[in-house]
Amino acid sequence: MIRNDLKEMISLAERLEAAAEPAILATLFAANGSTYRPLGSMMIGGPSSAFLAGGVSGGCLEEFIARRGRALARQKSAIMLSFAADPDADHSDAPSLGCGGSIDVLIERFTADHLAFLRRFAAAYDADQASTAICTIDTSANSEIAVQRSLWTDGDEMSGNEATNLDPQIKLLRERALLAKRSMQGTIGPHRRALVHYVRPIVRLVVLGAGNDARPICSLGHSLGWHVCVADRRARMATHGRFPDADQVVASDWWTALRSITFTPQTAIVLMTHSLVDDAEILPLLAERPAAYVGVLGPAHRRRWLLEHVEGATTLPEKFVNRLRGPIGLDLGDRSPGGIAVAMVAEILAELNGRTPVPLCQPTDAKLSQKHVLQGGREFQGHRSDTRTVAHAHSGQQVCDLAAGTRSVPTT
Repeated sequence: MIRNDLKEMISLAERLEAAAEPAILATLFAANGSTYRPLGSMMIGGPSSAFLAGGVSGGCLEEFIARRGRALARQKSAIMLSFAADPDADHSDAPSLGCGGSIDVLIERFTADHLAFLRRFAAAYDADQASTAICTIDTSANSEIAVQRSLWTDGDEMSGNEATNLDPQIKLLRERALLAKRSMQGTIGPHRRALVHYVRPIVRLVVLGAGNDARPICSLGHSLGWHVCVADRRARMATHGRFPDADQVVASDWWTALRSITFTPQTAIVLMTHSLVDDAEILPLLAERPAAYVGVLGPAHRRRWLLEHVEGATTLPEKFVNRLRGPIGLDLGDRSPGGIAVAMVAEILAELNGRTPVPLCQPTDAKLSQKHVLQGGREFQGHRSDTRTVAHAHSGQQVCDLAAGTRSVPTT
């Protein structure tokens, strides 16, 4: 689930509320095995299939959930629907999952409180610190599911409607989710279950240089829900008209521009000025700023020339020089602006997620071998030595029974 999904959901919910139309909120509450969407993904369903926003699957369940949810929500405020790869597992008329896993989807009759929660949730997705959205269900009443939601920042400050202290078992589940940096769900009592939706700090993409080749990477960053900033000293180039997908466009001298941009440990910086003079002015200004990724466009010899030019006037910290990537991007074999943008974004994603990029179809042993080849056999993007282990090919969602421990369930 990304920022763009939430914006579309809120927009649809506001239109439905203004028209007094009924709606449902669906939440991917639990998952086992391979699933398309991560835990906590949500969708809004309106009076017909034309009114859908968000999603809890790859597209195979949404219309069914909206249709079935509308019918059941007339009778109950909340229900749970289950789906599996076997079409005969739970509901003979329900679609089966094509990715082989099974999921539980919480369906709630949409209310004004849900809209208020989604607005707070969207603000959490725009924040530079991690947050957790907590959803608990209580099935002690035979015919009803009681649902409670709250939103917490990493500093343990509650921003939901609850005024009581957090349940110790939910607090433990939340701490585990924050430590693992992923959503988790678990059983917290005989009739109670909890979902902790981990919201990572927002990723900021800073593109320095507003040439035509900067447009594709801005569009890709926007599609991933990143905060996108484009800056250039040329006001005729740095305009919202040229970069409609950018959240921030800055046109000023480099010193002023960088002072107006927010840099965090989740920031990826790409220098695309096509000018050694501009890059040489920018690099010292970036040296002490936090960032997860810093790269300069161009071949390896250009990076060398740039550093020699800068170091003739000032001294860059060794740590900054070692992590400065150039050339940037994965070797995908496409030299078009769009292909280069895909290569750069792929490398940034790998860095943000602590992954060594290799094909998912490779066996684990082959991935380990290729990892060592990449590190030892050639210059690999910025002269970095990556000693992290190869992560599993599939993203893991955590299913936690606080009485039995924690296990990792791989999901696509």
